[in-house]
Amino acid sequence: MKTNTKKFPIGRILVYIALILYTVFLFFPIITVLVTSFIPTEELATSTEFSWWSANANLDAYISIFTNDSYIMTTGLPGLVLGFINTMWITLVPLLMGLMTAGFSAFAFSKMDFPGKEGLFKFSIIIRMIPLGAFGIISYVFYSNIGWTGDLGFLPLVIPGMFGGIGTMFFLRLFFDGIPDSLIEAARLDGAGFFQVFFKVMAPLGKPAFISQFIFGFVGGYNNYLGPQLYLQNQPKFVTLQLYLSQIRSLFPNAGSENIYSAAAILGMLPLIVIYCFMQKYFIEGIAVGGVKE
Repeated sequence: MKTNTKKFPIGRILVYIALILYTVFLFFPIITVLVTSFIPTEELATSTEFSWWSANANLDAYISIFTNDSYIMTTGLPGLVLGFINTMWITLVPLLMGLMTAGFSAFAFSKMDFPGKEGLFKFSIIIRMIPLGAFGIISYVFYSNIGWTGDLGFLPLVIPGMFGGIGTMFFLRLFFDGIPDSLIEAARLDGAGFFQVFFKVMAPLGKPAFISQFIFGFVGGYNNYLGPQLYLQNQPKFVTLQLYLSQIRSLFPNAGSENIYSAAAILGMLPLIVIYCFMQKYFIEGIAVGGVKE
């Protein structure tokens, strides 16, 4: 007579242990920064080793960022707040417009027939493979010659992105290829034109793909340092969050200010964490490239 005996899931337990250790290793730097942000300045100034906690933990570092910042004297706002505002509009304006432009292009390449379609698409992919970062100085010289520096230094960070990215167009085309042509034909039989088909059929069905590309673009723009460093230097009113974080040591040079540096880093990470938490579902759906099947 056979007896049902369950095998000890040693393999699964080892996998869980490995994942837990990896998670701890992954979040360890963030945890140390978070802990440091609550330790008083006096303790950090006199301590010679890292402390995991303090009996006198407080929020003084977070308060100092919003009250003792020299940006308040020159711009009327704390540098962190001003940097966040500037980062938002410098990132969102080209990102949203660029997503729409890339969406139009992806729709045309996926569902429309026109002369030279495949050749133009292949040429776009070849252009995408060129490391455009190597042309940073050349771009700066060009924009400087047309007057897009100084007070207009935000234009090179905003205008080019409004024309969309080839990588985004390529990704959206793959997603649109999975949408049945019958839906497009049905919409056109009802009298829908290019833009009506796009906004009423393609955009709603492609929402996961658009959101995943939005997250990628937002993270890239939010963390962009080189562009603002090139075009917005010596422009306090246009300081971005990454520029502000790079200046934090000079803004708070006193001994024991590591808690302020840590608090600024934590506050800078929060928007990305919040966006990912709310859009995680769509992000995962968008990464799994595909569309509506017949």
